[in-house]
Amino acid sequence: MRVLGIDPGLSRCGYGVVSDSNKPSSAGAMTLISGGLIQTSPQAPLGERLKVFLEDISGLLGEFQPDVVAIERILFRKNAKTAFGVSQAVGIVHLACFDFGVTVVEYSAAEVKLAVAGHGSASKYQVQRMVQLLGNLDELPKPPDVADAVALALCHLARSRGGYFGDATH
Repeated sequence: MRVLGIDPGLSRCGYGVVSDSNKPSSAGAMTLISGGLIQTSPQAPLGERLKVFLEDISGLLGEFQPDVVAIERILFRKNAKTAFGVSQAVGIVHLACFDFGVTVVEYSAAEVKLAVAGHGSASKYQVQRMVQLLGNLDELPKPPDVADAVALALCHLARSRGGYFGDATH
């Protein structure tokens, strides 16, 4: 199974692609294929930003051909402007996935932290560290948006197996 994880945001959107090796839940159970950041300029007109974002998401779907896309479930935020941009990004992801016939699943931040780091209140650093370990990376994945996107993809792999990958004490 190939999973595209998306940490949604209109200005900064992390993505990560992982593939399941069909081994039992372990550090060797997945392959990190790609990760990166999609960015749009806050100074550009909204329509242009949405078009660029749609093109970039569609490009990822075409290039990596995921079986499923995992995104973070939107929760109410204190900053309405941020929540608005995230909501727009999530809508674009759903639209692009619909066009490509790809299922979208949503997970809360706590579900992702539990699946990847072993507990739902893991710190950003613990999630980054587990993504580093699971992906056999030399350095922590940066920026954190990329680590979060990879963690979303890992969460779906773990949930599809009925388990979790990590333990934040490592």
